[in-house]
Amino acid sequence: MFGYIFFFLTACFYIGLAMITASKPNMSGDNAMGYGLVLFFCGAGFALTSLALAIAVNVSGGFNWVSQDTGTRTLIVLLTWLVMALTTFCCAVFKWEWYTDTLYPEFLHWLAVWNGQIWLALPWMVTCALSLNVSWQSTASPYAFKMPFWFTLGVGIVYSGGLLLGYLRESAKSAQTYAAEEGAQRDRWHQQIMDEIAAQKPTDPIINLLSHSNRFRDDDVRAAALEKIKAHPNWEAEILALLKDGRSYREVYYFLDGNQVEHPAQFVGPLNESILWLAEKIKADIKDSNNLQHWSFDMYGIDNVLRAIDDQFMNQGFDFYPSIVRLKQALETTPPEQFKGVRFSIAGEVDRWLRSHRK
Repeated sequence: MFGYIFFFLTACFYIGLAMITASKPNMSGDNAMGYGLVLFFCGAGFALTSLALAIAVNVSGGFNWVSQDTGTRTLIVLLTWLVMALTTFCCAVFKWEWYTDTLYPEFLHWLAVWNGQIWLALPWMVTCALSLNVSWQSTASPYAFKMPFWFTLGVGIVYSGGLLLGYLRESAKSAQTYAAEEGAQRDRWHQQIMDEIAAQKPTDPIINLLSHSNRFRDDDVRAAALEKIKAHPNWEAEILALLKDGRSYREVYYFLDGNQVEHPAQFVGPLNESILWLAEKIKADIKDSNNLQHWSFDMYGIDNVLRAIDDQFMNQGFDFYPSIVRLKQALETTPPEQFKGVRFSIAGEVDRWLRSHRK
């Protein structure tokens, strides 16, 4: 009973697809949107009802001739339905919408122009109609329902293979285009940074150069920034003054991470004090934040200052361990109720540093 109902519904959507693709639609303004919606409705309806029809026929034993093994038979029937539905819908779309610069194989369009959405789905429906009643199969020639079925499967696999090939080509082209655009954008940014560094004068604020001197910058950017920094007659004193300033100490972390200072002993006290400032800021930011994420403190320079301590300030007769403990405690500040489960990723770096320097 259900098989007949689903066959009727499938036939209705099939006729709808045939009618809507019979003549070229008006692809301007609201007409294009209306055409697209009706095409999607008919295509989706045909796919769903034909799937229900395939399942109903298979359950009733109408496809027992496909294979004696139940699992193999079901797999073949569902595969045939899939490639048939995909081919039917794509032919309906490609008949009037095809771009000349596409990388999809041309035969996909050719099949659509020759109304593949009509004559490929028809053999499938003939097979299903003859298989709705097992007794009908005994009165019909086996070729009447077997040939259309295998024909649909074969053409559908070829068409679906063409779709997959076109998709892979388009994806590769998109990836290449994206990579080229990204590369061009990186080159523009790189040149912009180099121009900004080149424009810096010894009388300009040295703070503008510090972030460009970090160890993770491009070699030419870093070298240019260091050259401009050391063009300042009192560059180390200027950087030390910034480290002692509660508004700019984090910028200094970028420089200290990877660049040696000439008088490290002068930096240890202010550096330690800045870590305490950082701990207090983190504690306040956690309490007052309305959007805490695991990455919220990744850009606070914590990893930079930990590396700087290890690289050039550990042997200056100063103990940074208590300050880093304060930093750890700040990261463990109780957040607002809605952020109770947030674990800051940078806390792992602090924990590792404390474990490796435990006394």
